[in-house]
Amino acid sequence: MLDVKKTVLASGIPFLYAAAQVTIDGKRYYAASSENPGGKAILIDAETEERFPLPDGPGGVMTFIPVPGESAMLSIEEFYPVFSSASAKIIKTELHRQDGVINAKRSVLAEVPYVHRISLLQEADGLYLAAGILCRRKTCSDDWSTPGSLRIGKYEPDARHIEFETVQDGIFKHHAMQVKPGADGFDELYFGGTEGCFRTVRQNGQWITERLLDINTSDIALWDLDGDGQEELAIIEGFHGNNVAVFKKETGRYVRALDLPASFGHVLWTGSILGGPVLIAGSRAERKELTLYRLRAVGDKKLSVEQRVELDQGQAPAQIVVLGDGRTLLTTNHDAGELAKYTLSYKNSPADATKGER
Repeated sequence: MLDVKKTVLASGIPFLYAAAQVTIDGKRYYAASSENPGGKAILIDAETEERFPLPDGPGGVMTFIPVPGESAMLSIEEFYPVFSSASAKIIKTELHRQDGVINAKRSVLAEVPYVHRISLLQEADGLYLAAGILCRRKTCSDDWSTPGSLRIGKYEPDARHIEFETVQDGIFKHHAMQVKPGADGFDELYFGGTEGCFRTVRQNGQWITERLLDINTSDIALWDLDGDGQEELAIIEGFHGNNVAVFKKETGRYVRALDLPASFGHVLWTGSILGGPVLIAGSRAERKELTLYRLRAVGDKKLSVEQRVELDQGQAPAQIVVLGDGRTLLTTNHDAGELAKYTLSYKNSPADATKGER
């Protein structure tokens, strides 16, 4: 039986949205922030759970990502509910600890209206910053008349501004973004929107893009979920849709192997937990649950659910971070306004994972 221990690291933060693990002068911290205008942002010592406030910013934080080799993180700011983000910016925050105090130096790397997701990509010719733009403009929250795009620019540690090139345009409701190391050791970027799911790689100084699926895609995750040696492709189908679809690759194309329920799907993660492959999905409507699945292969390129564990409900998770120990999740519980840590373990033995608990 899987045991779930929940620890609330911070509470009382309305519209808590973004989280990440960052390293400051060799020490691990958790960063979290609200998407509200003027929303609170904090750092928490991963060992002592001591809290440090981050400098007051404009709020609207959509994401934090640590910068490899630096005591710094990048973030999207001024992306407010609901999709009010014409003034969105990419911010770099350099962090250092001195005499028990966290010092932060902020700078604007780029003004990118409607930027909703960012990722860093390690390529043969250096580090690049990818920016997923939701749309070009909006007259109201329901205006989806203009497409978004994927833009990528070279990242340099001492740069104070990043110039982007458009890698893919014409993607309506561009939302999904996932980075995976490729066979050559350099990063591949998976992204998507209404037009489907795409993959882009850097070859001979150029970005090469292919479409993998023509299905409306809101989020993307890839992992070998059934242990057959080949990665499955999982998506939230539709824009924050009500279905998690898992695809297996067959003769060069992806075929639907399993559908899992969601409600305003907002979290999708695949990887290894307690030594085995899992899929984690989270919803921000109805039960507002966070659920872990273990899958197995069945006949005719299909998958079935071997184990389903509801980790929490009623919290409306916005983002999760799975820590390096392979058993701890950091979650921003949006409706509860709390940053929570879930530590997973087996009460008896790993063999109990096959018993299909609920």
